[in-house]
Amino acid sequence: MKRSLFALLFSLPLVTFAGLASADGRGHGDGKDAVAYPVPAADFQARHDARVAKMRAKMEERIAAKKVDATKAKEWRARFDARVAKVQTAINAAKADGKVTKEEAQEIRKTAHEGHHGKGRHHKKA
Repeated sequence: MKRSLFALLFSLPLVTFAGLASADGRGHGDGKDAVAYPVPAADFQARHDARVAKMRAKMEERIAAKKVDATKAKEWRARFDARVAKVQTAINAAKADGKVTKEEAQEIRKTAHEGHHGKGRHHKKA
């Protein structure tokens, strides 16, 4: 009896808080950076370019922090540039009509994640 009463008293504030937190209608991805589709192609391209610049800066920081030798750093940059080129091809196809729809953006995202299996932390080498 005490457990069920305790569980009820404990869960009531959690349920109330969760209800209030989602009462504004904003779900995952609906924050200040949310995109309202369809997006003008120029805006979509600008967001992509900003994201690529940020990722490139982080990659360069990692290269410097890990003191990666020049040949390996060159490989990292080439792999990064190849992936960016692949995604840019998908973006160019999507923005041909001047707008990018949500479905086209999902296809671009799929293209960006093809062949990407995380950072390798979860797979042990044989």
